[in-house]
Amino acid sequence: MLDFRSLPYPDGAFKLVAFDPPHLVRAGARSWLAAKYGKLGPDWREDLRKGFEECFRVLAADGVLVFKWNETQVKVKEVLAVATVSPLFGHLTGRKGLTHWLVFMKPTTPAPKHQPGPPG
Repeated sequence: MLDFRSLPYPDGAFKLVAFDPPHLVRAGARSWLAAKYGKLGPDWREDLRKGFEECFRVLAADGVLVFKWNETQVKVKEVLAVATVSPLFGHLTGRKGLTHWLVFMKPTTPAPKHQPGPPG
């Protein structure tokens, strides 16, 4: 299993990256979903910010990022607040319409460095 915050690939290695991080921030010690899909830690905003940064780092200049997020516990707008690039478009799926599929393209100019702000 790889750590999405620190990928072992060179810059610009891929034309396409799929990013489907864990979406649970609350789960019991014996949670089946957490055991199967993982759980984000208490600093999940920073973890996801680093994940987006790494995805764009390993993308080629004209690369595409496909991002999947389920809003069961965290709204997609909270996740997009930590991304330095806006999605081109997206699509909702799932029985309850809580799963978002978003498509990004790597910017041609570097994004400004993230300035940490207050959480929330």
